[in-house]
Amino acid sequence: MKNVRNVRINRAIISCYEKRGLKEFASELVKLNPDIKIFSSSGTYKELEPVARNNLVEISEYVGFREMPAGLVKTLHPKIHSGILAELEDPEQKSYLEDNKIEAFDLVVVNLYQFERAVSEGKCFEDVRKNIDIGGVSLLEAASKNFLRVAVVADPEDYAQLINALKKNNCSSDLKTRLGLAKKAVAHLQHYLSEINNYFGKLKAEEL
Repeated sequence: MKNVRNVRINRAIISCYEKRGLKEFASELVKLNPDIKIFSSSGTYKELEPVARNNLVEISEYVGFREMPAGLVKTLHPKIHSGILAELEDPEQKSYLEDNKIEAFDLVVVNLYQFERAVSEGKCFEDVRKNIDIGGVSLLEAASKNFLRVAVVADPEDYAQLINALKKNNCSSDLKTRLGLAKKAVAHLQHYLSEINNYFGKLKAEEL
């Protein structure tokens, strides 16, 4: 895949457990690109509706499949992951997106269920288990893999960094920024999965 230096942010996936700073971030995105489409899971959609109503698309509506009860499956769908992973200079992949009415995403913003906090607070096994994120991890993995085209944000602390970069470049992400954010996302994933591994390593069947 060719290095795509600058990529305009036209379509974003935003699906966040922690909502801190999210309204302000989305509001800035809309200011920078009034035509941006923001695809969100139900909870994030409700959070962003006051500031980005005309730009929002609920993921369940887009994929044509309602969220599983308890939010167990929200973003795990080919229309989501194909749109993140697609290499648009490949004619076959581009045709695949067009044939299946799949949007190509330029930005993925995700933060994960707070597994580590659940453990540190001494939550019961079932509450800890429910805080193992699946869809968010998959989104971060896919976006990090395709950082040559897709910007990924895993930490609310990085919202300002990305907005500042976009302001300098007509709402386009540059390769250096995308790589830096991807490195952070990969490190975040490594830590997250390591904490799950440590927790499972201490489990005993007779104690469950």
